[in-house]
Amino acid sequence: MTSRQTALYGAFLALAAGTVFSFGSLTVRVSPSLDAVQYLLWRSFGLLPLVLIVALLQGKSPLRQMVAGGWLGLGGAVCMTVMADLFIFAMKTTTIANALLFSSAAPLIGAILARLILKERILIFTWLGIVIGIGGLLIMTWGELGSGNAIGNLAAFGVGFAYGLYSIIARVGRDRDMSGVVMGWAVITIITCSLFMLATGSSFATPMVENLAAMLHGAAFIGGGMYLLNTAARHVGAGRLVLLAQTETILGPVWVLLFFAEVPRLTTIIGGAVLLAGVLLSAFARSDAPEDETEVAARASV
Repeated sequence: MTSRQTALYGAFLALAAGTVFSFGSLTVRVSPSLDAVQYLLWRSFGLLPLVLIVALLQGKSPLRQMVAGGWLGLGGAVCMTVMADLFIFAMKTTTIANALLFSSAAPLIGAILARLILKERILIFTWLGIVIGIGGLLIMTWGELGSGNAIGNLAAFGVGFAYGLYSIIARVGRDRDMSGVVMGWAVITIITCSLFMLATGSSFATPMVENLAAMLHGAAFIGGGMYLLNTAARHVGAGRLVLLAQTETILGPVWVLLFFAEVPRLTTIIGGAVLLAGVLLSAFARSDAPEDETEVAARASV
């Protein structure tokens, strides 16, 4: 493939990753009895067996995959765990609108970190896409901002930072097997959630149907989305990677509308359309790709 085709392929994978992630809104919707920590626990119980099965089918040792990732793999697993835990904390302590908006800083943070750490030259269309995307999220959350808890808002910003940092780790580790990141994430989440539930006296005896829904989220939507996201990281820059995966935010309300007839607000629809415009601009606009990124894409296609 040419460098242009490789870049488009990477963009498609990132878009697909966000799309797969977005189906989690359905399993969350059908699990009303599970609190946030219980849901995270059972979601990880669904993710872990999938990772083990895939590794064994590939003839690889799951433990060796974790070791192969080295410090980068461990850092990636910690980033993903922190991101999930902080987002749940933000959803519990501030408004949903604030949680979404502050965590949406991820593409901007990813782009800035890519520039500072990786010396990646961020394309003008990526910057424009980020600005348009943040504008879309502002519209989506308009009227609900300002009433949230300050600590919860800070936690939501931490979500964006952890996601942006993970995009950097995925880019740095694009030439090594990063499969162990997902397994490490599942293991760390299971341990931390279990300890938290034991400390707070939360029940492990939750409805089986809802547990299975959360496990489906982990096995199908998180597992599939992470595979696509990690593959996409080999072909697109960090800021663009996270921006393109914002299809999760766009499509989540769509699935709830189609399956549960929950009509979103007009501002959600308009904001989602604006956000989609920013994502598509970054994905398909013709631009002068930086030389180092083009060379990486070309090598990956060989």
